[in-house]
Amino acid sequence: MDYHLQNLRTGETLKLHPERTLIGTAEHATVRTSAGPYLAALAVRLPGGWMIFGLGDDESVTYNRQPFLAGQRMIPKRGDLLMVGEEKFTLLRPGNPAESLPPAHALPPEGSFAYIQYPDGKDECRALDHDLLFGRLSYCHVQLADTRLSRLNALLAWCQGEWYVHNLTKKVIGKNRKPVAHFSPVYDGDELLIGPLTVRLEIRQPGDIAAPTPLPAESFLAPSSSVRSWELPTGPGLGTATDINDATDDGSGETPALPNMVLLRANAQRFDNWLKAQHPQPAEAKGGLAGWFGSQRDWLRRFWYDTPETTTARNLRHAGRPEEAFHVLERAIRARPNSPDLLRELYHLYEAVGFHDLCYRPLRQIEKLAGDRPDPWVLERLAHLCEQLSLDQPTMLERAIDYWTKLEKATGTTRTREKNNVLARRALRDRGLSGANSGNDSGF
Repeated sequence: MDYHLQNLRTGETLKLHPERTLIGTAEHATVRTSAGPYLAALAVRLPGGWMIFGLGDDESVTYNRQPFLAGQRMIPKRGDLLMVGEEKFTLLRPGNPAESLPPAHALPPEGSFAYIQYPDGKDECRALDHDLLFGRLSYCHVQLADTRLSRLNALLAWCQGEWYVHNLTKKVIGKNRKPVAHFSPVYDGDELLIGPLTVRLEIRQPGDIAAPTPLPAESFLAPSSSVRSWELPTGPGLGTATDINDATDDGSGETPALPNMVLLRANAQRFDNWLKAQHPQPAEAKGGLAGWFGSQRDWLRRFWYDTPETTTARNLRHAGRPEEAFHVLERAIRARPNSPDLLRELYHLYEAVGFHDLCYRPLRQIEKLAGDRPDPWVLERLAHLCEQLSLDQPTMLERAIDYWTKLEKATGTTRTREKNNVLARRALRDRGLSGANSGNDSGF
């Protein structure tokens, strides 16, 4: 059902736009106020029902006479009172229908992160345990004094079991190289372009299962009702067969069979050996005007033009069809082994199915392709991955230290704590093993 917002001073009534209603003094605000913050609130109708988000830092903005600031949200009800400075608004529902409230919003699941790359190449990792507001204003969670970023540019908000990105500007923002005019759900592996900021998302949904524990081969070869190596993700927005490229739909309408993880593992291992034999060369850096045009072309290609293979593989992964996603990526990478986008999607696929030891190769190839301009996100992922792999291959601790050092040089920020943690683990290993594993080779 729709809501209307009535100005109690003027008596004017406005129907709230379901895709986005902005309230504030901003020129593009749907409801313009004479005083108060640039943007005070956002009202939007999500699949589960209406929500109102606070966007300002002005204590004169209240909801039902309680402060309503950035990071807060309310489920609207008929008769609620929103005050912005001297302006008073009340919520109305035409015909006085019965209330139909969306389900209560639980806390976001742990283990979700946003990797934010700034224009100077520096990276920042944010744990997604609360909503993130992007903009130039000082109270934004992700703040940058760059005129390419609006005062309030975007809101990344957890609501009703999903993450959504909301555009708060007159311009569009990007999601996987496609424009977002108002709002859109976001999932694991998505990339956002918010002004000059690039945001890569690692998102865990409440229904996600943990990385599968290795089981005996016979469990995969003959799955029973009590043992399943992979479960199809469930929940809103995780995709269906019709969401995927037509080339992957057989038209039967049947639910795809559970993947054979032993076969997938064997194919992935064989492909890993092929990747290991490749020696990608970074593109030669050009100076002057030609170099500038080249960098702009690469920037546009990376953030606005997605390859069909990457899109198809991502949709297949979200729909719980990893075998098909792998075959799409394998064919594409064999044809274009120097594509960072394809390699990054292969990494996300391996991570999703729990092939953590195979995650190293795609990231390492991306690092080689970057040459003297390393991607901080890749270096950080490699450092964490080497620490994880060191549980079975202790020599990977040395590589973890190397990657933390490279990350320090690439970003100009210290990683002393992370390096000290690795050094402490190495000291414990050396004492406990007494050099027993000194001859081990990681095989990477």
